[in-house]
Amino acid sequence: MQLKSQKRYRLFLLMLVYIVITSIGIRFGVFQEISRGSGFFHAFILGLILTKICIIDGRVMGKPLSIFSYWLIFIFFVIAVPICVIRAHGFKGLYIVFAHFVALALIFILSWFVTSCIVYGTSFLYA
Repeated sequence: MQLKSQKRYRLFLLMLVYIVITSIGIRFGVFQEISRGSGFFHAFILGLILTKICIIDGRVMGKPLSIFSYWLIFIFFVIAVPICVIRAHGFKGLYIVFAHFVALALIFILSWFVTSCIVYGTSFLYA
């Protein structure tokens, strides 16, 4: 792939992460209890997408990952993804990781809150 198409694919995958987080927030807004099956499914999907983002980001930044590290990134994606981003971008990677963490948390909370208001009404705010 060319560099421009890899950047677009990375952006597409990043938007997909935001969509998955939004769907998790909507699910928590509708069903207040935690179910094991869907939690595992969402973690699996996020692991796959974030691993692919790390692979492509390393190529785009000129610091490709070893093919033998892909499965480690997938299994330990919560820890490995920030490490890969900081490795590829240097000190700027800390800002990138922090900004996306805050944005993902806000998207989750907002989607959960709006869905809860729609499903259960706004009366739970005053209780």
